[in-house]
Amino acid sequence: MSKLPKRHFWEWFKRYNQEYLELNKKTKKEAAYWLHELNAHLRAYFKFFGFSVTLPDNGLARLTITVNGKVMHFKKVDAFVATAPEIPGWNIIALEDPMPVDFLLEKQIEKAGIDPSELCFSFASDDPYDTDIIVYHPLCSEDNEHLFLQLAYAAVYNLLGERSFGIDFGRLEMANLSYADQGDVYQLEDLPTHIGQRRSPIIVDHTGKLLNVR
Repeated sequence: MSKLPKRHFWEWFKRYNQEYLELNKKTKKEAAYWLHELNAHLRAYFKFFGFSVTLPDNGLARLTITVNGKVMHFKKVDAFVATAPEIPGWNIIALEDPMPVDFLLEKQIEKAGIDPSELCFSFASDDPYDTDIIVYHPLCSEDNEHLFLQLAYAAVYNLLGERSFGIDFGRLEMANLSYADQGDVYQLEDLPTHIGQRRSPIIVDHTGKLLNVR
């Protein structure tokens, strides 16, 4: 149960939003203080909420409320962000947008020793409702599979964005490229397109009868 009403957080953020617009001008200690304050106020409302703040050189700053892909909390995020007031200089959004495949993955890339743009995938089955995938790399082995798997999950999260990752994506397995059927393998960066294509169109006539499903 929420300890604080939604309006309490938004009233607080509106009051102090300028501090976040000027984060880049603050010392590390000052910036850490204000980020801690934001995290504390947000988690006081709901403990699974997280956030990111983006401060572009031009245009609106962005506050994103996230639950790290936990689909069971998506409705709570949407409802929370829907109550946000208009705050000049800010764009407030629910759930993280799709990003480049290697976004913020420096540590995972260093540990795995590969670039996520080198990964490819196939769907685990021909069932159009099955969105489990197998990700491949020619250097994958039993010794490094867990590191490759961590990198692959993070890369998929980046490519799909939080909402699609939680709703449209299933599970992921990692394997050496030698195990793949080359006719069914695609670049991992093309995953969003292929997931969209697997959503079969449904045609229903005026009586409600299903005419075609591909």
